[in-house]
Amino acid sequence: MCLDCPSARHHTLCTRLLQRLVSWWSFFRKKRRGTSQRPGGAASRWRLCLACSDCTVRATTSRVWLSRFTHFLTMLEVPLWEDSFQVMWLYILAVWGVSLSTATSEMFTCSVPEDPVSARLGHVATMPCWLTPSMNAEGLEVRWYRPKDFDNPVLHYRERKIQEASQQSQYVGRSSLGLREVTSEGLKGGDVTLKLVNVTLRDQGEYVCYVSSNQDYETASVFLNVTVMGTPPLLSAVRTDADSVNVSCVSHGWKPRPRLQWSDGRQTLKPEKLDYSSGAHGLVSAHSWVLSSSSSAPWVSCSLVLSEGEELEGRVDLRNVPAVPETSSGLKTAVIILALLLLLSVVFVGVLYKKTGNKSTRVITGDIVDIETMRQPEDLVDMETMRQAGVDVTLDPKTAPPYLTVGSTGKIVRDSKDNPCPPGEHACILGTRGFTSGSNAYWEVGLHNEQVGGKKSWWVGLASGPVKRHGDVPATPSNGFWFLSSDKEKGLRLNMAPDILLPANPRPQILGVYFDYDQGVLSFINVKDNKLIVTVRAMFIGEVFPLFNPGQGDTAPMTILDVSHYKTEPVEVSVSERESKVAPPAEEAETDALLASNQSRNRQTSESKDCL
Repeated sequence: MCLDCPSARHHTLCTRLLQRLVSWWSFFRKKRRGTSQRPGGAASRWRLCLACSDCTVRATTSRVWLSRFTHFLTMLEVPLWEDSFQVMWLYILAVWGVSLSTATSEMFTCSVPEDPVSARLGHVATMPCWLTPSMNAEGLEVRWYRPKDFDNPVLHYRERKIQEASQQSQYVGRSSLGLREVTSEGLKGGDVTLKLVNVTLRDQGEYVCYVSSNQDYETASVFLNVTVMGTPPLLSAVRTDADSVNVSCVSHGWKPRPRLQWSDGRQTLKPEKLDYSSGAHGLVSAHSWVLSSSSSAPWVSCSLVLSEGEELEGRVDLRNVPAVPETSSGLKTAVIILALLLLLSVVFVGVLYKKTGNKSTRVITGDIVDIETMRQPEDLVDMETMRQAGVDVTLDPKTAPPYLTVGSTGKIVRDSKDNPCPPGEHACILGTRGFTSGSNAYWEVGLHNEQVGGKKSWWVGLASGPVKRHGDVPATPSNGFWFLSSDKEKGLRLNMAPDILLPANPRPQILGVYFDYDQGVLSFINVKDNKLIVTVRAMFIGEVFPLFNPGQGDTAPMTILDVSHYKTEPVEVSVSERESKVAPPAEEAETDALLASNQSRNRQTSESKDCL
């Protein structure tokens, strides 16, 4: 084996034995020639490299070993026929045979799966590797490393313990020796499987399993594929005629490319169009649309599937899609021209805004809203960054309708038991702090109570004051409403035209709201799971206020939580700890009083229709 070869430091039998032979032969050869200089230099190393077949193949039989040995002696021009050296060569061959028998008894191979290993982003990856035949590996050296990075391993086990000093910093605390199956005996049974927790996108690639004993070493490679579950599919529907509805579906951040399929509950629908596109880090976005008949099925679903058990689905109710008004051909032409002029005016104002830097020049035209998911390659939302914008929000009793009950601290609200919300009204209340250009804020809303469970009906978001409460005014962005709502039966939805259903199971117990006026960003976060639900991008005009609607007939109240402590204590706590930590005694008393009053109200009232 070449003395300069990186494998020389592995102390294999070939390296040690050939080095000793070179030293012995050079000493005797130089001594006979009358010089005491010891051999060295590139020539000797080059000859050794040839004798060892470029340090890549290890012998497995005595015939191969002896053939290599003879070839080695030939390269060194050893006079095998001289009587003075016959005894020495016989001794060397005897030592070689003993060493060979010892090495053969400890020979093994590393076995790994033929197919790549897959792991979900943020989950645990298990890369199996085991010795064949089975043997105790507790006294061996085990090294997992990325190709061409032997000296900076993912994991290094030697002298019966993990050597963290040489480990790559990005794997410290994440890598360990695991089990390839439940019945595995671990190192005692020759199982040297690598376990990697909290998998990231950078972890994808090849990993080398290296196991070394005093006489031999073996390597094998495992390839890790990292999969990513994308964002929940966002569906929107537009009626094209009296019976036909165009439904579109968009989802981002998948890896690998998911399978998208449409269904109306009775049959699989063929999409009119299906497009995939790749973005940063190789994440895939999917966009598709389909035409469906509202008379044949009440709803349409869009599903994205990676594998069995890895699926996200979204649905849209076709019965709630507004009908297309009948217009003459001349009126249609006028509408198209008006829309084009409106679009040009928006572009002109946008250019003017960028050139003048006048942040007060903001327009909102109709439902100009973009829905996206601010999802990063990592699976979690950067909560700490958002919480630095935490603000103290208090309910404004002046904006409360008579059919809402507000606590004395201005932090708790629920529907009134004595004055129910009349049909066609919006039971909304605003926060006391308004936001204009240059503002960004974060607040949290408690939607769960330990005694009665979670709320099923609510609105949380933004509104431009004063709020129009009459039901004949749609609660859409064009009328100054931007919010996420919960329906008892249909789950979460965005107030678009029509509403966009969002799959959310379970519903958030604590809802975080992040808002940036100038960027036009409104994000809703499931605080308990540290997951982004959805982000809405829109253009705002004038002052906007936090919006709250506790619903009608819900047992649990709606509570505004204190977020000021996050700036000094950025520590994750449980939902119960967070609610108890931010709720002062006065608010707890108000909550108990509201719960008691609710339990005494008539059963029919609690089962009445939500006033949303």
